[in-house]
Amino acid sequence: MKKILFTILALTFLIESCHDSKKVYQKLIESKHKKHKKVVKDLIGFFDKYGYQKELGTYFSEIDNTGNIVSNRVYNVALSRLVYGLSYASKINPSYLERAKKALDFQMNTLVSEDSLGGYFNSFVDTETNETAGETSMDIWQQSYGLCGMSELYRNEPNEELLSQIHRLHNGFTKRFHDNIYGGFYGSYNSENGVNSGSKSLQSLMYPITAYMENLWLADTENREKYTPFLKENLEIIYKNAWNDNLGWVNIKFNDKWNVCKHESAKNPCFKVAPGHNFQLASLLLRTKNWIFLTNAEREKYKKLGLEILKVTLKKPIFPNPNLSQGFYSEINPISNEVTDKRKTWWQHSEALIALSLANNQFKKEFISLESFYINSFPDKINGGEYFYLNENNIPLTDELKGSIGKSTYHTIEMIRFLNQK
Repeated sequence: MKKILFTILALTFLIESCHDSKKVYQKLIESKHKKHKKVVKDLIGFFDKYGYQKELGTYFSEIDNTGNIVSNRVYNVALSRLVYGLSYASKINPSYLERAKKALDFQMNTLVSEDSLGGYFNSFVDTETNETAGETSMDIWQQSYGLCGMSELYRNEPNEELLSQIHRLHNGFTKRFHDNIYGGFYGSYNSENGVNSGSKSLQSLMYPITAYMENLWLADTENREKYTPFLKENLEIIYKNAWNDNLGWVNIKFNDKWNVCKHESAKNPCFKVAPGHNFQLASLLLRTKNWIFLTNAEREKYKKLGLEILKVTLKKPIFPNPNLSQGFYSEINPISNEVTDKRKTWWQHSEALIALSLANNQFKKEFISLESFYINSFPDKINGGEYFYLNENNIPLTDELKGSIGKSTYHTIEMIRFLNQK
């Protein structure tokens, strides 16, 4: 009888302990979400306060660190990334959705042109003079990220008219940049001469996937065949050519056949590397665990390489403090591992946090430490928005604009989206 009573008491204690643990864990999750919501609201609030132009239904792009408008230009990438941020954050504040739609309307009406291959994006429009860039040469960064906001708006608020616009621009994009012989995408295109030989890079492999194709594969389920071939092809090229196992760094530049540019020496490397691109590559590979168009074997090999990249990168001499509590530096000589830029860049840290969050808690301590550094260091708690750079002592560099050709809300809000999915 005593044994039975003891067992009942022990089970009761265990159940209550588990219940208490769940409550503690739930409080931690709720606290984390509140912290993330504040970051999102403060970031969007900066652009709402200083950049929004109600009569135009859009946002000026160039804004300095205290909120002064630098020009009347609206840049395609910056606006598209704002549409991304507003679309995602509409779950927090429904009024953001209307602004996202108006900003997208402005993008479609003023920043999109068309030729015989289909739609494409202009770099900017000056709202005072109506001057546009008049694109003859297009780069894959601006064309990929022009579709970034549209894809996230469609994921949150699908409609057929928007999807038709997306398909038109996607078709134009692939016709211009895709290499039908060696696969992947060129990095730039000229409307008179076609693709630019020698423009292939790691970015021309990753940008189309991370900027919009992955998102559309998730959201546009009836038309996945539009994106799947490019996703598979780019991943195969990435797996084969993007990682230098001997150096422990990404390969950045390639020739037209995807052969990597060789380094002459430590004094004369073909390219320098950003640790953020190591993390971005790891992140991309780890995301594939949910891509059902891949075989189990393919997903396993991509996961294995993604984790290996994280392990190698975390051992690199880029961290002022090994526990990541002081972030990491921005640029490295891949031959010598010499730090060539000790500034700390906001987007690289957000890419690192996404990658660490996808590693199934293998780097939990590093993640917690780096997330704390990010939230305590990059957001400006006085003037709003977030800093582009910190110096090596974590002092913000305020001469870099908070709003610019490509900087608005994207990297931080994309990061928070992934962290909250986790």
